[in-house]
Amino acid sequence: MTQKNHRKIQLAPDLDQKVQNLNDSEKKEFINLIYSLLKQASTTEHLLAMQYLFTSFSLKKYPEEFSDYVPGSLDPGQQRINQIRMAQVEKIRRWEANILMVSREEMGHLCYDMNLLAILGENPYLFRPNFPVPATSFPMEKPVNLMPFSPIAIEIFRYWEKPDHLPVSDPLEASGIPEQMKSLFNIPHKKAKPFDKEATESKAMDFLLDFFAKNLSQDQLNQIHNPLTENTYFNSVEELYTFLQLYLVIALKYQIIEGENFERIVDEHYGFNISLNPLIVGQFVEYVEEAVSQILEEGEGVHGIPPSLGSHFWVFQSILDDLQKEEKVSGLPFDAALPVVWNPTYSIQADRHLIKNIPSLSSNATNQISNQVSVLAMQLFNEAYTLMVKMLSGFFGHYEIDQTTGIRPKQVNAYFQTAFYPFMTNVIRPLGEMICRLPADESFIPDGGKIPERCAGPDFMLDVSQFNQDEIDKMIAPYDQLEDYLERFESMKTKAIDLQNLCKERGYHMAFYLQDDARDFDVSFGYLAENFERMGKNFKAYWNGDMVAPISSRGFQNYSTTFN
Repeated sequence: MTQKNHRKIQLAPDLDQKVQNLNDSEKKEFINLIYSLLKQASTTEHLLAMQYLFTSFSLKKYPEEFSDYVPGSLDPGQQRINQIRMAQVEKIRRWEANILMVSREEMGHLCYDMNLLAILGENPYLFRPNFPVPATSFPMEKPVNLMPFSPIAIEIFRYWEKPDHLPVSDPLEASGIPEQMKSLFNIPHKKAKPFDKEATESKAMDFLLDFFAKNLSQDQLNQIHNPLTENTYFNSVEELYTFLQLYLVIALKYQIIEGENFERIVDEHYGFNISLNPLIVGQFVEYVEEAVSQILEEGEGVHGIPPSLGSHFWVFQSILDDLQKEEKVSGLPFDAALPVVWNPTYSIQADRHLIKNIPSLSSNATNQISNQVSVLAMQLFNEAYTLMVKMLSGFFGHYEIDQTTGIRPKQVNAYFQTAFYPFMTNVIRPLGEMICRLPADESFIPDGGKIPERCAGPDFMLDVSQFNQDEIDKMIAPYDQLEDYLERFESMKTKAIDLQNLCKERGYHMAFYLQDDARDFDVSFGYLAENFERMGKNFKAYWNGDMVAPISSRGFQNYSTTFN
């Protein structure tokens, strides 16, 4: 990333005088305000990343998953259909790769937020509410759902990622929303206005002046400090980050905060295309401005008219363009997704789901999964996902690296070497894809490898009260003892073996189970069990220092410092 000329912050005289003369109590209140904004930002990135993952898991991967694909047919008409379906699978794989790329970059944005929390002197914040999230609890005042791939899902994603200056139709008004889910969208929303950076910064300054003067209402304060349960103050992600960037820069330049935890700034490349230059001690202001700018450029493409190629907005717009052409070109009905239900869950509880506390929505907000194999697989997924959150908290909370050898402390190395490449790619993704091929209903009767009429999906549930901050902090915090991690790996291995046996007993097969490679449910769950066992052994070896893995060289991971 090229360095930008950083603008000077010019406060109005009354605000300048106030900021220069804050007492200790007022400084703490201001820091807490920034902390609340960072929690909103990290929550938003986390929600979007998981939402995009779910949609990518729901995509078809094999031509056998189309009901009209007949392998080995000699009929010319059928061969034409087969060729179309095989070509469509390749197109779907490109869409999947692009959605996964967007999800990875959202995780990179989450990393930036963890770095900003470190600068503020706070611990990582990796909590986010369980799906579905009501419109009142999300910065864009729209509900956040787990949605299978469809034109409406991509339209909604495009809306998330649009620059505020760009007029894009509100997905609230779109067709294609399942009937039972429409109540989630039938909440009055503010009409979006074109984004004006100067006007938004002025609004942020006015807010800050009112904040120091104690002129804000309790409702306004609640919207900042408790957005999940008290509605949200912001109309867009761009507005949220503009407030956040401005307040952090003010806090640093006026020495309300000095900038802390230089050693905790994660600057290594682990698949998220982090391209910020290595942080130099004392350049915290530059880092804040670079980080926020990169978040907005990669996501909304805010500085381009039209938005820049490669931005998340452009990725989703391109997929929509492809979708509109495909059915016309092929002449065949085209559904790129498996019949995965919206917002699957095996248990909806009042203290686990914000939506449960809105009587008009709770009965229609989710799809209950009753199939016991699917429920067990979803529980395994959630156990793995929660463990990953704990490991990431340990990584970001205790991160440091020897700048000459590229070696991290033992426990940090254990988190890094487990949570990222092996866990995300060898557990979260394949398990999520398997669950999207398992039946939603206990009444399902297997018919060879035919896709069920309704498929389940991971619900990404964090099994903790959404209203108890002490419980939340404990849930996302890393374990202190190695034994706790090893116990989880053993538990997940056991569940994977149970799932392997259950799929054999019930005769559950994937649609492509007749392929020579036989990547069927039972085989896949067997591999997963082996992965858990191997990861547990490796985690122990890294934790104890029996294995040491320095950061890879520039040629392998594009790390910005030439270690090794």
